[in-house]
Formats: sequence, C-alpha cells, structure tokens
Amino acid sequence: MKRNTILALGSTALMSLGLLTGATMALADTSPAEAKAFLAAPGSLSAAVSAAETSTGGKAMSADFEEDGADAGMYEVEIVMPDGTVTEHLVNPADNSVKLAPADDDKDDKDENKSN
Repeated sequence: MKRNTILALGSTALMSLGLLTGATMALADTSPAEAKAFLAAPGSLSAAVSAAETSTGGKAMSADFEEDGADAGMYEVEIVMPDGTVTEHLVNPADNSVKLAPADDDKDDKDENKSN
C-alpha cells in the first residue's frame, strides 16, 4: 500500500513539474531571432551579471539580452545599490566591459501608462 502511495505522489510531482515547465516556456516572449543572437554572443549572462556587480558594487536584480536597437548584442543588467537606488548597466559580452545604460524614456512612458 505504501509503495502505491509513493508511486502516485511521485507521478503527480512529475506531472506538476512538466506543467510548470511548459507554462514557463509559454510565458517567455523570446523570439527565435533573439534566441539565435543570444546563442551566437560571446560570453555568458552569468559573466555579464558578475561583471556588472563587481563594477558597481551593487547587486543584480534582473538581466536581459538586448536583441535590437542601439544596444543590440549587449546584456542589460539592472543593479540595486546598497542605498536602494536602481540603475541599468550595459555589459559588452565580448570583454565584459560595463557602462551605465542611457535613460530609457520609452520605458518610463510604459510605466506611466500602466498606472493610468
């Protein structure tokens, strides 16, 4: 009897994991072109995050690969500083050089529209 219970729980857990994985993949808004560009980029996302944290003295809150625009091919890392301020930095995957990202007026407009 205990064996059947363990098998049933194990099967349920595996099915739940499969559904969760499928849901996560469905929520991702990564285009095939972005995925190809990301795979072709030198370096890694983890190296970019580490470089941004080391360069700024803050802690990464999010990171994204930029597919298009002026920052195409760069990693954008959102950093939270010890004083609570948040800044975005661009990391070049070729050499992990870090620079402050320019202000993104479009992102501010989108945030304002969400609250209206």
